[in-house]
Amino acid sequence: MPSGGTMTFARFMELCLYDPEEGYYRRGAKVFGPRGDFYTSPYTHPLFARILGDALAGYLSRLDGDGPLDLVELGAGEGILGKGVLDRLENRHPGIFARVRYRGVEFGGAGLPERIHGAVFSNELFDALPVHRVRVAQSGLKEIFVRLGEPVAEVEGELSDPRILEYMRLGFPRWREGCAYEANLRMVEILEDLDRRIHRGFVLTLDYGFEASEYEAMDRRDGTLLCYHRHRVHSDPYINLGRQDLTSHVNFRVFRKTAARLGWTNRPLLIQRRFLMKWGLEARLLEEEKRGILRADRVGDRLGIKALLAPGGISDTLKVQVQAVRLPAAGGSFGTSGI
Repeated sequence: MPSGGTMTFARFMELCLYDPEEGYYRRGAKVFGPRGDFYTSPYTHPLFARILGDALAGYLSRLDGDGPLDLVELGAGEGILGKGVLDRLENRHPGIFARVRYRGVEFGGAGLPERIHGAVFSNELFDALPVHRVRVAQSGLKEIFVRLGEPVAEVEGELSDPRILEYMRLGFPRWREGCAYEANLRMVEILEDLDRRIHRGFVLTLDYGFEASEYEAMDRRDGTLLCYHRHRVHSDPYINLGRQDLTSHVNFRVFRKTAARLGWTNRPLLIQRRFLMKWGLEARLLEEEKRGILRADRVGDRLGIKALLAPGGISDTLKVQVQAVRLPAAGGSFGTSGI
C-alpha cells in the first residue's frame, strides 16, 4: 500500500484486494474455509458444484451446433468450483463434457476468450469488485475519497467519473440525505466486455445483492460495504489492510438494466435455494441419502449440507441471475421449469 496521497475508494479497495504483492487475494494466504476468513458455497458441500454442473449442462445443451462449447468461470480462485463442475459434466453429461473448453479467469479479465460460444459463470465475483463510494449531501452527491496516512482518513469531493452519477440514477430511485452508496463501475465494464465477446450463450451469476425495493427497506446509512476477517464481520475497511476481505452487495437493478441495454434476456432473479431446487436439489439429496449420508462416519457431509441449506443461511441470501445472450426468444426454455 503506497504511503501518502488521496485516491478514490475504488482504487484503495483494488490495492487492498488485488495488489500483486500485498493484496488480500494475491498474497498466497488461505482465505476460504475454516482456515480462512469466510465460506463460499463450493466450500460447504460438493453438492453445490454438482447441481451447478447439471444447470450448466442444461444451458449448454440448448445452443445450436455440435462444435466446441466455451465454459468460462470468472473469478476461478483456487479452482474448487470449476473442478467440481467439470467432474459433474464428465460423470453425468459426457456428451457436453467432450465439447467443453473450460477457461478459469481471475480479476482483471486476462485470458478471456476473444469469442465465446457457450456459458460464462461466476460465484461471488461481482461483490468483490472495487467500488466507488458516494454520500448524499444537501449540496448534492459527493464522492468519498481515501487519504492515506496515520490514520487513514476519508475526505469528500466532486465525482471522479461522470458514470457514477449515471449509476446512481439507474440503481437508486430515491436517495437519502446523509447516506453512503456504492457505485460498481467495474461490474458494468465487465458486462460490456462480455457482450463484445459472447457470440451466443448464457451468463450465470451467483452473488450477494439486492433489488431496489430491498435496498429501500434496509437501514444502511453507510451502504453495504462489509469486511471479513477470521470469520468475523465488521464495517471498518481501514484496518487489517490486505489482511481482510472487502465486499459490497451487487445492485441487481443496475446489473439487469445494463444487461437489457446490451440486448440480453434476463430471467427472474432467484435466491440460491430456489435455483438449486429447480435444478434437482431434492433428487440430489435422495442420492446422498442412498450413498449413506446418515451414517455416523459421514457427519462432516451432513454438516456441509446443513450449512448449504440452512434457513436464513447462504442459500437464502445469495441470489442467482441467468441471462441469455443473442439467443432467439422462441428458441426453447432456459432449462428445468423455465429457469
